[in-house]
Amino acid sequence: MGDHNLPTGVAPMELWELEKFLEKAIEESRKVINLSHRGLTIVTGRLAGAVNARNLLLNHNKLLMPPQEMCSLTNLTELVLDNNMLTMIPSGIGQLSKLRVLSVSHNPLVAIPEDVANLTSLQSLWLTNCQLSSVPSSLGQIKSLRKLGLRSNELCLIPEELCNLQNLQWLSMDDNLIKDLPTGIGGWVELLYLSLNSNRFEEVPLTLQNLPSLVSLHMRRNNINSLPDDTIVALSFLYCLDVRENGIIQRPVEWKGLDFIVTGSDYEEES
Repeated sequence: MGDHNLPTGVAPMELWELEKFLEKAIEESRKVINLSHRGLTIVTGRLAGAVNARNLLLNHNKLLMPPQEMCSLTNLTELVLDNNMLTMIPSGIGQLSKLRVLSVSHNPLVAIPEDVANLTSLQSLWLTNCQLSSVPSSLGQIKSLRKLGLRSNELCLIPEELCNLQNLQWLSMDDNLIKDLPTGIGGWVELLYLSLNSNRFEEVPLTLQNLPSLVSLHMRRNNINSLPDDTIVALSFLYCLDVRENGIIQRPVEWKGLDFIVTGSDYEEES
């Protein structure tokens, strides 16, 4: 069977080839170092010399340990480690003070180091399918964060401290074990999009009315059997409230004109 992390017909990169690649990248002061889809199991120490790199792409390899040398590349603005076999992020990651995008999705991380909070320029953090049962409360210190992806983990609770992310605009926590939201979510004053599909909610939390910028709320595949009138009134400012695949099978007559509420009878399933 072929290697799903390698394009068809491409052989894994040998260590000597990696050394030669990095040597040339350093010599040419490359800003983008793309080592994705190379079948790599390790990255050699020569990476530390790529001090001018702005974008480091190591996704779709076979890395068990992230290269510690990447933490010395303080000019990085983008670091992509998706689809490896990483069980940790190096604790020195917080040294990357210019980093704006960090993507570590589809790795069995289990935990996130506390010093991720030191990424003071970070705008997008992607942690999809990382087997996380919790996220550190220190994430709430990343005031610059605008997009946060926590889909397909094992989260039951969201730390109250995450409500301090006042610039957050996009948040996905689909496919977790969440039953309720933190009481202080009114701190998400810039949040436009919130996706909570495939969780354990039994009702649409009334606290969502405290999100002044929210436009789109997705709560498909939960355990919601009704929408009380006070909830509908409180959330009538939304452009979209998607509650398909819950216990609400048909739209009540009194919902006529409430087109922002999307139920299972409104349009066919997405493909």
